[in-house]
Amino acid sequence: MLVCALALAACGVGDATSSPTHAPAVPEDDALAGYALQRTVVDERLAKEAAALDASIYVAAPLLTQGTQALIELGGDLEPLKVVDVTGASLAALGATEDSLMGLSRACVSDNGGYAFCARPTALSGAGAEIDESAEALDLDHHAIEPDPDGAGFWALRYVPVPCDGALHPCGLGEQDEPLERILDCEVVHVRDGEAVWEWSALDHVPDATLDTAATTPLYEPADPFHCNSVQPDATGEVAYVSMRHPSTVMAIDVASGAILWTFGIDATDAALAVEDPDGLLGDRPVLSGQHDFRWLGDHRFSVFDNGSGGAGPARFVVFSVSDATATVESVVEDPSGRESRCTGSARPLDQDESFWAVSWGCSESGVSVVTADGREVARLAVDLDAAIEADLLTAVAAEQPDLGHTVSYQAVVARPGLLD
Repeated sequence: MLVCALALAACGVGDATSSPTHAPAVPEDDALAGYALQRTVVDERLAKEAAALDASIYVAAPLLTQGTQALIELGGDLEPLKVVDVTGASLAALGATEDSLMGLSRACVSDNGGYAFCARPTALSGAGAEIDESAEALDLDHHAIEPDPDGAGFWALRYVPVPCDGALHPCGLGEQDEPLERILDCEVVHVRDGEAVWEWSALDHVPDATLDTAATTPLYEPADPFHCNSVQPDATGEVAYVSMRHPSTVMAIDVASGAILWTFGIDATDAALAVEDPDGLLGDRPVLSGQHDFRWLGDHRFSVFDNGSGGAGPARFVVFSVSDATATVESVVEDPSGRESRCTGSARPLDQDESFWAVSWGCSESGVSVVTADGREVARLAVDLDAAIEADLLTAVAAEQPDLGHTVSYQAVVARPGLLD
């Protein structure tokens, strides 16, 4: 299982201890080189425009490291503005409010038997990473954290092992050398003041037909049929938007009832939106393939980072609007390098007009880019793989597989400047 292998490879990334991880900022003149990162400006004129925007990009890099990791604030041109060493925190997903940054520390392989990590919410600042060890009982996964605006809570995910007792349809999907002993459910959870106040189970709500379609793709994993990797509520908290990698589908969930309001992707159930693509931007490939980072952009508009995994095509992000049970594709921007992304990734607009986007291309040699809405690359931040291997920064699996070794950050999160001051 690819994603399982990735998770277990990252397991050896510096243990998150019971004490907070604090470290001083690294001088900017050698900030990137110390982490085997290289910045390239592709278009000087566009870089100046992007740098003038009132927004910063935050990354935790490199991702698949066996120790050294930095939390970096970048300008719109990817110039490092602040670098804080967070070695030992093993950060994956990041989230931001108006006033603060949060992350998830990949503390360990879960004691409940799941391959996902028992992640810990982590407060991030210029002083370093402060891991909340008291959250161990929440048994969170490391893929997503979305803080509440008031900072008193967050939305996250769990991977919950469920024994196969013959009653669960997903246990019977896919060719198996041996019968499955368990599968991993996806649980979406809303936490307030350290307690789960809302929980949603994919096993209880996703119809069999969604998984029947997913099982026909090269991405599907019978032992991990859902593999949720992002969650975000709307402004009211009445709808939660969730991405499921292995069904190559994103969905809107009614929080009050738990019902799936609609889906977008390869799902073909009654909940699936009709797709209008007036300019033919999606091409002749699947609508989504192993996607990440499903984002509500406000009103009825959304974006999603489509990895193109399984040979579907280059990584890209798709922007669409929803009305009258129809998704209308507004824009599609592909990786300028034309590379597929095996895992992770994100796409976030840098400005209200969405003229510039910060994109983590995930498990790909493309690293992190700033691109324009029409697909022109502005600047790029990438891992110097040879330097990373020479400095012994990467896990063994990442060092042996270039697309993994080049992974800069799980996400590139856009927020207001100065959150690391």
